[in-house]
Amino acid sequence: MVDAPPLKSPLESSDPLSHLKQLDSSSANLTMADTEEVKPSANEVDGEVKLADVAVAAADFSPIKRTAEISWQIREALRAALPTSREQFFTVMVPGKVVNFADYSEGFDTEGNRTAPVLPAATELNQAILCDDMPALSPVQMGPTGRSVAHSYDAAISKLVPAGSTVGVDINDPKKLTDDEVRYKKAMDWLTFADPENKGKTRIDIYSEKQRAYANIVEQKTKAYNDALQLIKDDPRKNTEPLQREAYAIWVSEHARTFRDLMQAAYMEWVVNGKKEEVEYWFSIVDRDSAMARVESSKTAMRFAVVQDIDGSVEYQKVRLEPSDWAIKAKKKALSGKNQTRTVEWYTWEITRLQKMNRMLTALQKPKEDTVVPEAPNSKTEEEALDTAMTTFIQARKDWQDALATKANPTDEAEKKKAYNEARDKVKQAEANLNAANIKNLNAHNAIAQKKLYNNLRGEAGLAANAIADNNSTIARYEKERNTLLDKRATSHDDFIDQLGDEAGIPKAKLDPEATRLNTDEDYFTAITVEVESASSTETSRSRASNWSFGASVGWGWWSTSIGGSRQSASSEMESHMSKNSCKISFECMRVDIQRNWLRSELFYDADLTTGPNEHISPGFTELSDLMEGNKSGMAPKDIESELERYNTFPLYPTAFLLAANIVLEITGETTAIQTSFQESVSSGKAFGYGPFISGSSNYNEADTSSSASCDATADGCRITIQSPQIIGWVSNMIPALPRLKNKDAPS
Repeated sequence: MVDAPPLKSPLESSDPLSHLKQLDSSSANLTMADTEEVKPSANEVDGEVKLADVAVAAADFSPIKRTAEISWQIREALRAALPTSREQFFTVMVPGKVVNFADYSEGFDTEGNRTAPVLPAATELNQAILCDDMPALSPVQMGPTGRSVAHSYDAAISKLVPAGSTVGVDINDPKKLTDDEVRYKKAMDWLTFADPENKGKTRIDIYSEKQRAYANIVEQKTKAYNDALQLIKDDPRKNTEPLQREAYAIWVSEHARTFRDLMQAAYMEWVVNGKKEEVEYWFSIVDRDSAMARVESSKTAMRFAVVQDIDGSVEYQKVRLEPSDWAIKAKKKALSGKNQTRTVEWYTWEITRLQKMNRMLTALQKPKEDTVVPEAPNSKTEEEALDTAMTTFIQARKDWQDALATKANPTDEAEKKKAYNEARDKVKQAEANLNAANIKNLNAHNAIAQKKLYNNLRGEAGLAANAIADNNSTIARYEKERNTLLDKRATSHDDFIDQLGDEAGIPKAKLDPEATRLNTDEDYFTAITVEVESASSTETSRSRASNWSFGASVGWGWWSTSIGGSRQSASSEMESHMSKNSCKISFECMRVDIQRNWLRSELFYDADLTTGPNEHISPGFTELSDLMEGNKSGMAPKDIESELERYNTFPLYPTAFLLAANIVLEITGETTAIQTSFQESVSSGKAFGYGPFISGSSNYNEADTSSSASCDATADGCRITIQSPQIIGWVSNMIPALPRLKNKDAPS
């Protein structure tokens, strides 16, 4: 998220097509033909768009581009409400990732207090997986990139090489030594000085001994963990994954502290008696290439800061999130904003549904002419015929076998064989007749069962009558409770007056200082509001050219998706209504910071390090931001894509994610189709979304969540409320220019 220079809207940009391009070729499916759909018209002069262009843009409505446009406007609202430094960039993610609280809450109580000094391995693993996806090089990202942050970082620092060389010293004339050479000589003298407490050993020797001792302990720990896991897998009594997981967790809890203490003791011995910090300081003066040692140190830290899956086949680099109890805070925020009471609209929906059900049951009650249940048929005749044919066949076979054995009369043998063949054919025919009779009887049995079912439904004491009575009782109760709510609305005019005041532009009353109590609960959430205009408006139509990138071929706008299945494009009627309607979006947003102790960002700022020949990591903050935002006048989309391809290894990395909760969509205009489609999606178990927001779990998180959504009619449209907390974007730190900019005054 870069605040300087400010991002130009597509109308202000000198190149109206600069935003309509695809940035991440590794994950994108948008072709260049798609980027040519919204071209500047000949009627567009000096940034003005005439009505003819607006009509063309409205007719060219695209759900994907509409979603990108909506998400881009939400991103701009977030940039304004949560400003960051020029080194950071914000990417909004479509669809959002719904949070499953159970994955991240273990290790905390319901108030967010730690219940253990160390987070459980399952929580660490889930957090590591959550934060390991690289953002796309784009303001709007549709779908995950599938690129690992840890692997990308490792590849980037592997491209670093020393900027200088080792300094040697010729001490023929000490007075002619430069300052660097004097420091070099002093460092060599200190490192090679014989330790008085360890005769015959220099400080370097002692340092090396302590380092080896620490490395041996680490190796022992790794071997012990691997051996324990293998023993558990080989134990026939623990033949299921849950049993193996439980046994391994018990072993770790019994031995982890021991190995941790051994490693700590060896490390302290290395630091204190091995003079670790002092030796490394003086050695960095002797060996200017020790900058590479810092790179190797980061790689070593990566190898140790891992959390394994239960089977040990996959490793992820650990992360630390702040606030650490972010999942608990998100859950409390969602529950605090959830309307847990039945509304007038809910009662109306249920009453209508039950009345429709009663009409169907009433139709089932009407008797038909043919209500007598016939006697069930059987296949007794065919069964007896098969029994007779089988008996004859067995006897004929025996007679033929006897004739073959005696060989007394060839004529008799031929007659017995003929009788055997005839008996066998009769058996086959009898079996076919029985099968045909059974199928015929089965259809008759089904018809009889159907008639019995209808007879059970009909009548004053039938199942349908009982269901109608239950439904009528429920309808009467719901109507009474709905009338009570309506009476309260009629007598309570405060909300109506407040609504009129809002429409007239009258500000709300400030909190009375005398009535305000001190709230000791720290609130990490910030309220965000953004107005999204209809796609037919001039400004919004042109801002459809906002820059975006996606990782799968999808169709989103107002989109509906089965929670367990593939995504489906919205109906054409829904898309038509969405092209006409505007929406006011409000939600609460929390920033959760990501700390990676193994990621040494200072390496990219180190003056002793640079990139090797023909290696590129980042063009610098301003240049990279302009490329991703599309603020590069005179550059075609293909050229920008090609330029970003040079820096696709690790130009930025996520340092925070934004979590949205209590999302409210106030839609203005004709919304009947929207309300109907929403209710149908919810009742059929499908998620429903708008921009980056989703009403249920997405394909990237199938777990059950405490998500909920509602759609209520309003005076000028409808209001959709989504309580489920979801990650909608990432804040990333950009890498400084590598290779280094030669001009010191050039922007980085």
